[in-house]
Amino acid sequence: MPHRWAMEDMRLAKRHTRDSSPRGIFVTATDTGVGKTLITAALVAHLTQRGIDVGVMKPIESGVSRSAKAQSDGARLQRAAGSHDSMAEICLYVFRLPVAPLSAARADGTIVRVAAIVRAFRALRKKHALMVVEGAGGVHVPITSSLDVLDLIYRMKLAAIVVGRSGLGGVNQALLTLNALRQRNIPIVALVLNQLRPVHTTTARVQEQSTVNLLRRLAKVPVVGPLPYSPSVNRNWNEGLIRLAGTAPITKLARLVLTRIIHEGSSRKRADAKRDGHSEA
Repeated sequence: MPHRWAMEDMRLAKRHTRDSSPRGIFVTATDTGVGKTLITAALVAHLTQRGIDVGVMKPIESGVSRSAKAQSDGARLQRAAGSHDSMAEICLYVFRLPVAPLSAARADGTIVRVAAIVRAFRALRKKHALMVVEGAGGVHVPITSSLDVLDLIYRMKLAAIVVGRSGLGGVNQALLTLNALRQRNIPIVALVLNQLRPVHTTTARVQEQSTVNLLRRLAKVPVVGPLPYSPSVNRNWNEGLIRLAGTAPITKLARLVLTRIIHEGSSRKRADAKRDGHSEA
């Protein structure tokens, strides 16, 4: 039997399927390899377990060999959501070469078309209460000769979650990414800090504590984590994912996401009511 707050989350999320607000979140990162897919999949699994109909997208993915498509980021998101959407809808551009999307597309003789991604997102949004979209690398990774991931987030009109490292070097990378998003007036839901390796030594613990404390003071957005290093995910993705989806940091992140979606819906209703009032006058 779902808890009362879970039923409320489901009701509030489903209520917004009737309006045209974005109803989605874009997960980006400070760098590649910081756990973006793991945290995105854990968030999706958590929301799905709470009874929310979540749609997923990984619009662009590089480094996918024919023999490893089942382990691709897009496929993992599809499984986390229990989605029946096709991989062609979830991941429009899949490239073999493990390089930035612009280079990978050129190697395959393809051009990434942002307009096609936005159309696919809008089509999926009509089928789901909430969309979770995972980007490729960081915000300034080029996806065409003139557009980068930041442009994609802006054109999709989504708020962003930023995933970053909790250890040494995390402060500079996180603040640069947050500032880039703010310069484009992209709302930021949270900064999620992730442990990329075990924190065994005194020096590593001091470094992580410094990074986390500084970002909580300087980021000016909710800071979630750090999520502990999870070697079990490398051994068994599905088992490790389920465990992570039930942790306090992912629960907090899910609440922040739903609060954002509810706020967007309420703001849209107020704007519509104000517009209708002027029309009648």
